[in-house]
Amino acid sequence: MSGDHSRPKDPARPFKWVTLICSVVTVGFLVAAAVRENISADWRGHQAVFRGILEAKAKDDAARTTARNLPIEIRQVVVPALHTVDRCVSCHLGIDDPRMTDQPNPHRVHPKRLLAIHRVEKFGCTVCHQGQGAALNFEEAKAEDYFWDYPLLPAKFTEATCASCHDPRALPAGSAEKLVLGMQLFEQKGCNACHKLNGKGGQLGPALDNEGLKTKHQFVRVSLTGSQTNWNWFAEHFRDPAGIVAGSLMPMPALSQPQVEALTVFMLSLRQRDLPAEYLAPDKIDEQYARLHPPAPDGPALYHRYCAACHDTGLHSRWDKKFARFVPGIRNAAFIRTEDDECLAENIREGRPGTRMPGWGPKAGGLSDTEVAALVAYLRTSAPAMVLPAAPPRGEATRGAALFAQECAGCHGMDGKGFIAPALANPVFQQAATDAFISQTIRAGRENTPMPAFGRAGVSESQIGDLLAYIRRWQPPIRQALLRFDEADSVGEKRDQGVPRGPLRCTERGGPPHTRTTAPPEARSQHP
Repeated sequence: MSGDHSRPKDPARPFKWVTLICSVVTVGFLVAAAVRENISADWRGHQAVFRGILEAKAKDDAARTTARNLPIEIRQVVVPALHTVDRCVSCHLGIDDPRMTDQPNPHRVHPKRLLAIHRVEKFGCTVCHQGQGAALNFEEAKAEDYFWDYPLLPAKFTEATCASCHDPRALPAGSAEKLVLGMQLFEQKGCNACHKLNGKGGQLGPALDNEGLKTKHQFVRVSLTGSQTNWNWFAEHFRDPAGIVAGSLMPMPALSQPQVEALTVFMLSLRQRDLPAEYLAPDKIDEQYARLHPPAPDGPALYHRYCAACHDTGLHSRWDKKFARFVPGIRNAAFIRTEDDECLAENIREGRPGTRMPGWGPKAGGLSDTEVAALVAYLRTSAPAMVLPAAPPRGEATRGAALFAQECAGCHGMDGKGFIAPALANPVFQQAATDAFISQTIRAGRENTPMPAFGRAGVSESQIGDLLAYIRRWQPPIRQALLRFDEADSVGEKRDQGVPRGPLRCTERGGPPHTRTTAPPEARSQHP
């Protein structure tokens, strides 16, 4: 009997071969990576070249020997105070060597000799340049295509980080020209009218205090072409706001390329970093002190910064294409003559809810009472307040409604919510405007605006009284209750504390006093 003595086939044999081959390939990749990282790495080549440059520039044998013995190794700067580890000096060995002015990057000395006052061992690199400091090749250090929050800033934008430690306006000429220009443009273009900065500004756009600390993932980049970086987003947004953010109300500013770059630098500089005190220059400390202790407010400067973007010179009303309505001329002499200072101040502080006019008081736009008073004083330079004729008695609201529909609704809207003219049903308007003010406006109109003088057009005093009765139907119902509340509160305080106090009074010059009050918190929410 013959038998088959051959070994049975191992069913796992093919898998063992696959495992062996995969292991060999993996080891090969690891060896190649180790060689690339430790033998043929970019930084090794740069250091070898730099060693040759040092040897060529050596003036004696001792210097040549030192150059030849320069160790090839990873170099890094550790700055515990800033929580940074920067290995940029592994390639940029000549950044603090004045002999390297004629060398190409990465061997060239740092421009402007800035390292003489910004020592590398104290500041590192990424505090100014951003990027991935622990990287050992340029692409990874640049970090534009990596998941790194703050990629390396291009040279034309590095001035942005100067503002972390300095007041740019106090630096020597030529130190931060783009940044200073960006700051000036921000004020000249009236950007604060829509954007808050340092707690002051409008609310139509986002607050900008930490715009420079945002990561690229916090921006809407659906329509952004080219580099997907923050600085490219800012630049393209300044060129075409609605093209980058759909539905943006921001007007398209006419900016040159240098101005776009300057504003981009300024946006990148807006970062509230908690740096140790020893890193703050004296001018930065002075800037922070001045912010906490501002000088006496300048009315014209405040107007230009916060008001002119919408109201322009304020001498004439104007049609705003973006908002599709007339913007009133708040420095128009005919308007200023009929408003007293307190009414002007209240309109500035409270704004006009439901319109594009924000409140500018301390809790809204951030302006102090002193700054509001400075704005009022500037507006008052257009014309002194006049003694208003007494308002006619309020007539019949029904007759007023018919007259309003015929003469007023085309601009103010039949519901008083405004169309191309101010909203007369606005609660702040109803709170601030006196009967005499409304009557005189109807009677005399507004020079240099579409508002005609109905008194000269044949509208009688009794008809003005009818219109007044109709317009006052939009007065918030809570208002009369507030009057009683304040009067009772005033009497109680006088009785209990002996302190004279009463409701705020805005006197209708030549007419009966008109009482205006501030709602208590529990009642204020009931306003429409």
